[in-house]
Amino acid sequence: MRAAAVAIVAVAAAAISGASASNAAIATPTTMKAVVATGRGSDGDFSKIKVVVNHPVPQPGPGQVLIRVAASSVNPIDWKLYVGEEMTNLTSKHPKVLGFDVSGKIEALGKGCKRLQVGDEVWADLGIGKIGGEMDPSDALQLGAWAEFAVAEESQVGLKPKKLSFDAAATLPLVGLTDLQAFKKVGLSKMKNYSTAVVTSGAGGTGVVALQLLKAFGFERIVTASSPSHYQVLKNLGATYVVDYHKGSIWAYLDKDTMDLVYDNYGAPGTADLAMKVLRSGGTFIFLPGKGETISKQPKAGVQQINFGLCDSSDRKGLDALAKLAQADSLKAVVEQSFVLEDIVSALKLSLSGHMIGKIGIKVANLSSSDDEFSLVV
Repeated sequence: MRAAAVAIVAVAAAAISGASASNAAIATPTTMKAVVATGRGSDGDFSKIKVVVNHPVPQPGPGQVLIRVAASSVNPIDWKLYVGEEMTNLTSKHPKVLGFDVSGKIEALGKGCKRLQVGDEVWADLGIGKIGGEMDPSDALQLGAWAEFAVAEESQVGLKPKKLSFDAAATLPLVGLTDLQAFKKVGLSKMKNYSTAVVTSGAGGTGVVALQLLKAFGFERIVTASSPSHYQVLKNLGATYVVDYHKGSIWAYLDKDTMDLVYDNYGAPGTADLAMKVLRSGGTFIFLPGKGETISKQPKAGVQQINFGLCDSSDRKGLDALAKLAQADSLKAVVEQSFVLEDIVSALKLSLSGHMIGKIGIKVANLSSSDDEFSLVV
């Protein structure tokens, strides 16, 4: 099921009386609908991803919570993980429920949980654990968001911002934490003094959030690249100049020694060398790994270079910071299309194509919220 247009999703504060009571009356089943991987796949072949209707509902252990899932979303890491060696390990004993981003309501509490309560509206990134190589079973990657119920550590789960619907909130945890943690690695003191930045891929999931964060941080000049069809959305989010990458490199439009920060959220090989030309001394180049990018072997004097590494999914303080931005209308979700759980393969194929802006939403259940949601079509 697809949305008709790109939507910047927000939520109006309007209470729905009796919503919590009606949801609380629904008994927890013993089995659930879920998207599982049965083994390692190959590029473009999703035949080992199945939608099952009788998967056991997970039980929260000590310090864990059970979430009744309302929504999730697709990230590029989902299909990259599916074709990687890690999937062989994750599915060696039984099918693995997939999915990182989750929003929903607390269904049950494990022993020792005190901060959250049953019925709380929450969001999280279910990415705790190791990615890559041999792993101890206790370090296995968490996942589990593409299902009707998911288990998470109470310590990693944040309260969903009231101004975001479940659908909107479910598109932000992984990309939002990635961007926020990247900028923290640059250094908050530096970020306060910087005013110019390049985001190499403005239309991607991390791109649409990064533009908003940089605007909220007070950056005056934010340059990015995209196709012309996305120009206006990106400018609404905070970009001051958008380059058409079909017509040339973003670096050809920038003067030497003019930029404080280059955030390479795309990670193409050779980007670091190109970025050195436009960065001023005292500036920073930071990149997200995954496409072969490395730091420059010919760095400019005074330029800091950072390989971001992996997102810390346990960062609840980061989620709380993102929630404050959402409550202040400084962070919104950009949703290209939405799919129901049964259409997960179609969602993955769209993500793999790369011809989209923002995130792809996954609708799991219609849970009533304390707020009414509306969409602004752009």
